[in-house]
Amino acid sequence: MTLVASLPETAKSRGRIAPAKLAHIVLRTQPDRIGILAGWYKSVLEAEAMCETDRLAFLTYDQEHHRVAIIGIPGLKDHEDGHVGLHHVAFTYGGLGDLVHTYERLKELDITPEFTINHGPTTSMYYFDPDKNQVELQVDNVPEEKFAEYFENGEFAANPIGITYDPDDLAARYHAGVPEEELLKRPDGVAPDISEFPSN
Repeated sequence: MTLVASLPETAKSRGRIAPAKLAHIVLRTQPDRIGILAGWYKSVLEAEAMCETDRLAFLTYDQEHHRVAIIGIPGLKDHEDGHVGLHHVAFTYGGLGDLVHTYERLKELDITPEFTINHGPTTSMYYFDPDKNQVELQVDNVPEEKFAEYFENGEFAANPIGITYDPDDLAARYHAGVPEEELLKRPDGVAPDISEFPSN
């Protein structure tokens, strides 16, 4: 395994021109499922529709005109596991409290993660949308200025997958006042087999 001890130089610092940002994701679905899928992303991301018709939906949760787009294409087949393609998309929250709040809010709507894991660099919750696209909600465990220090300590090299955790236990400990730094630290344990990681 090849690991870098710090973030690579940016494209700009190398004299290259690269994108300014990652703007949005676009999902395709069956036309009669646009509303179902859009409703799920509105709930999960607290998004609103910039445009929503019987053929497409543009959703956003910030100043970008759309972060998630959904297009209805007649004749599409249902999702099928075991095919090459995008594994998941991830959205990062500003702190653990926001992630815990979101977990608890979604749980009340019967939207629960398929898999929860502390990867080391992030604490992550993986959900399936109604079409079985996988969505990761996460929080960074390591401040950007400490990435080099973290990757040099060998924890990630020894276990690049992470350790699973109980989200209800995490939420309870958070509400009990356990310091965020302690909650974000990856616990000791054995990494799950990669086959346990939910597939899409």
